[in-house]
This record gives sequence, C-alpha cells and structure tokens, in this order.
Amino acid sequence: MGKKFIITIEVDQDAREIVVKDEAGNEHPVKSIMVFGGDAENGVLYLFGWGASADAAWAYKEGFRYAEESGDPPYRNFFKQCACHIVQAIDPEAFRQKVEAGELLVRWEGEDRGKGKWQ
Repeated sequence: MGKKFIITIEVDQDAREIVVKDEAGNEHPVKSIMVFGGDAENGVLYLFGWGASADAAWAYKEGFRYAEESGDPPYRNFFKQCACHIVQAIDPEAFRQKVEAGELLVRWEGEDRGKGKWQ
C-alpha cells in the first residue's frame, strides 16, 4: 500500500465555520462541504454534508469548469460519470431509448444543414 494522505475537516457548528486542512498544512475555510464516497460493486455509500447547499453546488460547478478547462483526465472522467448517473437517476430510460435508423438520419441531416459538407 502507498503513502497515506490525510485530510481533516473541522466543522464548528456554533461559529458556522468549516476548515479543510491537508497534510501539507494548508487550510481552506469554506462555507459548505459535501463529502461522498462509494463502492458501487458492493453497494456502499457514504455521505456527509454541512453548510449551504448553494455553496456546495457552486463548488461542484466550479470543479466541473476546472476539469473542462484544465483537461485533467481523472477530473473530466469524474464529472462525465456524474452527469451520466444524474441523468439515469432523473430518467432511468434516458440511455435506453430506441430510434429507427431512418428517423435518426433525418434528424442528423437537419442538424447538419448549413454546417458545410465533407466527403
């Protein structure tokens, strides 16, 4: 097993403060925190959240933007997987919709109209 990495999260409910500390001694005060972990194969889920959901959602969006702008493969893959799971949670049939080939070609031709041609 490799070197351990330690992150400490201190939540002071009375002061309404959250500080995230890493093993390098860096401290990050934040307004909200959402920690989740899982083991999909064994159906294990861990959730912890505290603070304003709007701040946590903003951080999620900024993480997504960072992943896209930096091109970091692990982060990009994480957010891509999140998007797929969110869609499946909202509409379990979203990825199972059937379409006839001809119908799809007509739709694609309509979308491509005016975009130029390639050969």
